[in-house]
Amino acid sequence: MTNKLILAVCTAAVFTVLTGCTTYDRAASYVNEPVVSDVKVGMTKQQVRAIAGPPSTSATLVYAQGTCDTYAVAPRDGKVQTYFVSYNDTGHVMNKGYQSCSEYDTQPK
Repeated sequence: MTNKLILAVCTAAVFTVLTGCTTYDRAASYVNEPVVSDVKVGMTKQQVRAIAGPPSTSATLVYAQGTCDTYAVAPRDGKVQTYFVSYNDTGHVMNKGYQSCSEYDTQPK
């Protein structure tokens, strides 16, 4: 189980690095799109993606339950900010906030 977690985290990191330019370019569109203010607990994944577009990364959570999407949002203090949206087994938003899915999965709030 630990090896799967390590593999998942490493894979997510590689994809984040490889898509960094694309993700960073999309950050400006997320400032204009209300991904942070309009995504509400209970929405479906389809509703969230209609608001926010495709996520930077998607993952199945190990410690927290369900799946999770990470979005790049407006840079703050020169650093790209991440915003996660987690979904339950039925595909509805359970939680959201300013951290990545991997950070949320290790410290669910």
